[in-house]
Amino acid sequence: MKKFPIKIVSTQDQDLLQVRFFPTDICNFNCSYCFPGSHDGKFRYPKDLESTLINFRNVFDQYKQIGKTKFHLTISGGGEPTLWPKLEDFCKGLKESHNVFITLVSNGSRTLEWWKNNYHYFDDVTLSFHHEYANIQHHCDVADFLYEKELKVTTLVLMDFKNWDKCVHSIDTMLASKYPWYIQTKEIVDAPGHGMDVYSEQQKKYIDDSIKRIPAGDRLLKQLNDIKIHQSVVLFNDNTAEVARPHTVILNNWNQFQGWQCMIGLESIVITHDGLVNSSCGVKLNGIEPVICPKTDCTCQPDTHITKCII
Repeated sequence: MKKFPIKIVSTQDQDLLQVRFFPTDICNFNCSYCFPGSHDGKFRYPKDLESTLINFRNVFDQYKQIGKTKFHLTISGGGEPTLWPKLEDFCKGLKESHNVFITLVSNGSRTLEWWKNNYHYFDDVTLSFHHEYANIQHHCDVADFLYEKELKVTTLVLMDFKNWDKCVHSIDTMLASKYPWYIQTKEIVDAPGHGMDVYSEQQKKYIDDSIKRIPAGDRLLKQLNDIKIHQSVVLFNDNTAEVARPHTVILNNWNQFQGWQCMIGLESIVITHDGLVNSSCGVKLNGIEPVICPKTDCTCQPDTHITKCII
């Protein structure tokens, strides 16, 4: 009997809502493998900070009515969010009104002085490392500083199959940094000419063992709860189950969910730079209700861990 998944169960707390916000599609990098439409420069920044805060608070209040009391806000984008001049005021304003944990996803290119002035607005920072533009020494300096300030800091290295050795060398350089912050690899599957089939079996094995370094014991224990929102339990047709880490579903081609019922609108939403509330893959939400997935492949790691099942 061929083994295939029939249900995925998220391990995040039921009273938690994941919210991903893309405030801009402007970026100071122009990576060759960036996914289409992510840095077109059409949406500079939210123009009215107060209106933006009011809209976010209204969305959070609606979800409170179905029992969501905690909000994990990830500020990200194909654009670079730290270019938004009002980013700090936005974070401060939300934390004053709601129980919000803020993760910033950034290419880390802002000066060390900028990070020293603004790190306290964030609870967690993920630094995406792009070999075509990033300065490895500056990247390590920023990550070391954030670790020193006791933030959870992760470097996510985008593994470009065309420049594989350069990406691996960057990881080796990071391993010699002053502090042991997280280092993790990420496959590139949603850019033109990229998919898991472009990687060799040896490269796939390297990506499968995605975590290249974890923090020291005490620091790791403080961050265990956060791990739950980045994984799930996959149930199979042969009555077996497997815990899936961020990359597992995509790497094993378990991400064909067309026709499945997905709890995307109840567990996770995306707010784009044009103010729309949606899913990251563009599937239209039916309010705070499950949706039937119309997509052939799910290529967004966070979305693969949303609770879903064959119907």
